[in-house]
Amino acid sequence: MYDSVLKIYHQKLKYLNYSKRTIGVYSHYAGKFLEAVGKYPQHLTSSDFQAYLDGFSFTSISQQNQIINAIKFLYEKVLNRKYDKVDFTRPRREKKLPQVIDSTYLVDRISAISNLKHKAILMLAFSVGLRVSEVISLKIKDIDSGRMLITIRQAKGRKDRVVPLSPNLLNTLREYYKAYKPKEYLFNGQFSNQYSATSCNQLVGCHCKTTLFLEQNFEN
Repeated sequence: MYDSVLKIYHQKLKYLNYSKRTIGVYSHYAGKFLEAVGKYPQHLTSSDFQAYLDGFSFTSISQQNQIINAIKFLYEKVLNRKYDKVDFTRPRREKKLPQVIDSTYLVDRISAISNLKHKAILMLAFSVGLRVSEVISLKIKDIDSGRMLITIRQAKGRKDRVVPLSPNLLNTLREYYKAYKPKEYLFNGQFSNQYSATSCNQLVGCHCKTTLFLEQNFEN
């Protein structure tokens, strides 16, 4: 009953250049909404939208915003429906003091890593401040040793940016390159041309022994 609508939904997100992750999240929540309401999409009303929001037990502010945005996209872009009476009051984000990571601990942990690939990945991520998606998307051509710069392509917000490349990081990357001889992507997977996000995240737990790094500095 919903397959054709969800297919159009997915195609429109892709056409509007939403990220793969956002497409997956929005499609999931739109599908859950349609299943919960149990109506043909053309019969959906503003009341259905409001009732779903009122009855949903959100686990986080982020999830609430994602669900609202996913259903809004369904109504506006796919069904061309209005929802004037729906309460879109956004939750206020909690204000928390930032947690500070001990840089000495970081340096000690990364310096002690014997696996060159693991060391290069973590050193690159934390010294430059990259998300896991940015690390695994880096290509060999993005490392400019002449100008000592790294080009991060299609980063958050679909924008390219350039970050400085330190001499220490360059030396580590050169050692890694000589040992592993990667093809196209800077970090290749065991069975694929590109290292996986799951493997990157596992490195943090394996070598750093704390989730704080993962939460603050190695986000997807």
